Amino acid sequence: MSSTSTDLLARVDSLAASLEPELIRVRRHLHAHPELSWHEHETQAFLSQWLESHGLEPHPIAKTGLYVDIGPPTAPIIYRADIDALPILDRKNPDHVPYASTRAGVCHACGHDVHSAIGAGVAALFGSLADDLPGRVRVVFQPAEEVLPSGAEAIVREGGIDGARAAFALHVDPTRETGTVGVRVGALTSATDAFIIRVIGKSGHSARPFLANDAVLAAADVVRAVYTIVPQHVDPMEPAVITIGRMNGGEAPNVIAGEMKLEGVLRCLDPDVRSMLHRQMQVVTEAAARVHDCRVELEMHHGAPPVMNDPELASIVQYAASDVLGEDHVHPIAKPSSGAEDFGRFGPETRTFMLRLGVRRRGDEIHHLHTPKFDVDERAMRHAVRIMSRSILRAFDTPGIGPERSPGE
Repeated sequence: MSSTSTDLLARVDSLAASLEPELIRVRRHLHAHPELSWHEHETQAFLSQWLESHGLEPHPIAKTGLYVDIGPPTAPIIYRADIDALPILDRKNPDHVPYASTRAGVCHACGHDVHSAIGAGVAALFGSLADDLPGRVRVVFQPAEEVLPSGAEAIVREGGIDGARAAFALHVDPTRETGTVGVRVGALTSATDAFIIRVIGKSGHSARPFLANDAVLAAADVVRAVYTIVPQHVDPMEPAVITIGRMNGGEAPNVIAGEMKLEGVLRCLDPDVRSMLHRQMQVVTEAAARVHDCRVELEMHHGAPPVMNDPELASIVQYAASDVLGEDHVHPIAKPSSGAEDFGRFGPETRTFMLRLGVRRRGDEIHHLHTPKFDVDERAMRHAVRIMSRSILRAFDTPGIGPERSPGE
């Protein structure tokens, strides 16, 4: 039987509808009990227990993550959901929102609670269809998407996607209404690398600056030099940006600072531009500090590469989303985002696709990702489970993606 038979798709839709009340409860529990990156112990335990209650066998991975395998032992198709929260105060009114965060200063302001609930729904749905699956589905619940080093790096390092035929994911999008999705082929997000610049001089009394090497003055020139890199070295048609978001240093108003610490990020799409930016960071910061008889120590922390949406997977998801929502509700995304997503780390290992899921109720004010009043229309989760489950089933039937052999054969 074809994995995308009418009968099986009807069962997918029926199961997604029946799971909706449970998925809302899962999402609300996670939203009320958020945990920061690499500390998702209760989240891991809660999801494990919920998956076990649906007859699945979760396995720990990447310290605080987990995964489940469903179906016969072929090279898997991955569905990935991230599970960590952010260090942001939840400002939703608990009198009106009963699932507001109960943990001060921690909030699911990026929708990973929704991603987790959708992942749980996909896993439970395929658990009910396990005997009819032509290949293995692996649902990965990934920790630490919001930090470096990231959970995706750990998942890859520990073999969590070894041999995978494809990997699907989604991200909530509060700028889109519920019942709509965004689809893009090629780069969806930017590569984002963090950096630390230490400007090291010689401290001294403010009355005798000629006996010191002022790290504050040098740092000011370092900042100026860093901000010249993109306009001077990058084609204006090529997306790239460098930001310094934090500066710390000095001991007292009347003491010339001997050291300053600058922290920031750089973002771009092209790997050659990325390499060039790293080189120029070293060149210009050293030169700017040297003018003041100071030196620099530069640390670059590599983030994930861009999320690259595979054309064939994009076609599969677009077809599935059109079936579920209607063609008019599947919108092309014109430009990649300058934000980062560590799902891009899966890209060098297998073909990938990430969907943008509309989660804003019509007429509601937009509360953007990473803001204190972020929330979602929970009706979007049922749409997502249907779209992603149908996409995985269709991928099984696609030559070059579907299960042609078992691992090791």
